[in-house]
Amino acid sequence: MFKLAMFCLGSLLAVIPRAAAAQDAAPAPTPAPAERFVMVDGTITGKTFNELTPGASTGGWGIRAAAEVPVIGHNWMASVDYRQYDYTHTAPATMANGFTFACPAGNAGCVTPIGYQTYNSQFSPGPMNFVNTLSAQDSTTQIGISTKIAPVERYYIGVGYAIKGSNYLGYPAESGLGFGIDKLPDLDRALSFYGNFWIYFNVNGQYTGPTLPALGTLSGLRFTPAYHLYAYHFGFTYTLRHLPVFVDLSDVGDRADVITAGPSNALHNALSMGAGLKF
Repeated sequence: MFKLAMFCLGSLLAVIPRAAAAQDAAPAPTPAPAERFVMVDGTITGKTFNELTPGASTGGWGIRAAAEVPVIGHNWMASVDYRQYDYTHTAPATMANGFTFACPAGNAGCVTPIGYQTYNSQFSPGPMNFVNTLSAQDSTTQIGISTKIAPVERYYIGVGYAIKGSNYLGYPAESGLGFGIDKLPDLDRALSFYGNFWIYFNVNGQYTGPTLPALGTLSGLRFTPAYHLYAYHFGFTYTLRHLPVFVDLSDVGDRADVITAGPSNALHNALSMGAGLKF
């Protein structure tokens, strides 16, 4: 699915110069009205890969709001996108949750901890988190400000801020800046394609490791887990005639690659369906 997202991104980038050239050659068309909408969707099917799971079935939901804002003859766009991924970490209940040097080999409950690179440099084998079965939840929030780059079509480039969160193991919220390209849906048409791709260079947070005598000088050590984050969302909308309502089918996800101290790379992907309201 991540390769499919890259293909969609390539198609999105290829269309921009052709659209701009065609619009330059033609008489100036009447600008489309500024677009404002909110959309909510739910996951039909999805997958998660990270330190908790090698590919758990994933549910979840998302909400996105965007608004074009004309300022002195030029369109800007503000957007907010929240995405939640729900899945189950499954492990046999062989011991209590906790940080341990005695994790049973091959047990699915043994989870790589934040800072394992540092621990493993001093201990062999290194410590692990034992995590019994739990309902896990990851989330990504993106906030962006973008400027229009095509005369008529709704193509934008922008800067953004991402926040990455989870509900397990006391992991910190991680955040960072990035940039992206965004094609808004054309809700003044019956059927429309939309898509966006964002890159965040250093999404990081602060985490204090366990305080244990067995860790020696590494007890209570502070870590800064950091990731390169790539987020994408491609889909189609169908706008109902004579109503300010549209339906949506999309492929959405993200990928986080460890820079420092992170327990694992992570990937989420979901096929989603939803509906929205245009204003």
